[in-house]
Amino acid sequence: MAGPWLYAISERAGMYFELKSKNPPVSAESYERLLKTGELTQDKWWYISQNWKNAQLNDEVFIYTGDDDRGIIGYGTILGVKWRGGCWRIRLSLDIVKSRALLRKPIPAKTVRRWVRFPRRNLTDMARYKAQLIRLLPWGAK
Repeated sequence: MAGPWLYAISERAGMYFELKSKNPPVSAESYERLLKTGELTQDKWWYISQNWKNAQLNDEVFIYTGDDDRGIIGYGTILGVKWRGGCWRIRLSLDIVKSRALLRKPIPAKTVRRWVRFPRRNLTDMARYKAQLIRLLPWGAK
């Protein structure tokens, strides 16, 4: 296993969630709304721009947003890595229960920025900070 990985979402990136009936813009607000309704699990393939050779099956992925200084607000695991639709993507299995726990008690952006100055490309390797990250998770150590 590699990672854990940080996956940054931001309204400024101009990306869209790919759902069955709609494609809303990626933002902290749409992420939260879609997570609460469960619709976010429809978006299976998430775009990445680096580390496609290093990401492995069952690696942990933490979803981060610097928007409104929120921080880490989601969690999932990788089910696959593939060149799809003209770019590299990870097939993400989003853990709704753990992601909702992180929405209630996010790992602050200020803390994440001490580890990764400006997490702008996905996937960002967080292996160096795994022990610190685990201590801050609302569900405790894995």
